[in-house]
Amino acid sequence: MLPKHQPQSNFGKWLLKYRLKLFLFIFIIVVPVTFIIALYLGDYLKYKNVDFGDDIQSNFLSSYITYEDETNHEIINLETPDLIVQVKLISFHVPEYYDETNGHYTIRAKYKTKNNVHIHGFETVFLLQTDWMNAKSETLNMALTENFSTNRMISFNHILPHQPLWFVEVQKPNLYSKITYHIELAMDQEVTVNYYFRTDLLGLTPSTVIDENNA
Repeated sequence: MLPKHQPQSNFGKWLLKYRLKLFLFIFIIVVPVTFIIALYLGDYLKYKNVDFGDDIQSNFLSSYITYEDETNHEIINLETPDLIVQVKLISFHVPEYYDETNGHYTIRAKYKTKNNVHIHGFETVFLLQTDWMNAKSETLNMALTENFSTNRMISFNHILPHQPLWFVEVQKPNLYSKITYHIELAMDQEVTVNYYFRTDLLGLTPSTVIDENNA
């Protein structure tokens, strides 16, 4: 009979001695933890992609909030090197039941150019989409001027807050924006630019609520 192989190193002896405990540790602790991390990371990355209808994006610029002097309304600013698109969240309605179809977010928007730049073919696309779960709206194309538009509604028939995973609660969707325009250059040349923005609506106060509080 061949003699049993005995490890020569201290580490090998330790592995041999505690091999059963090590196997149980891997099976009971490491495998479940790895699975949970993969599940959370997969869902987190999965809903970072946003489909604007003609292209899919995962990298976005940040917006910032200012306050309108006359009304104290909160203004979402989407700033590029050439212009600023300003958006007001007018109101929103969250459906109470899953068969309702009246959920929506209502916005107004306008733009103003900077540095006397000459642009044309200006287009804006808005949509709502959450992190962590499959909840998104259809795209809304808006033709903007230098004055706030009339109210435009984005249908969003998803009940929030919602907890798709342990320790993860989705309270509000994000407002995603695509801005496209053409810049006129010398010698009858032009360039087309696209900018993409993400705005977290959590904590943003609708204009109608501000008006009611100031009445």
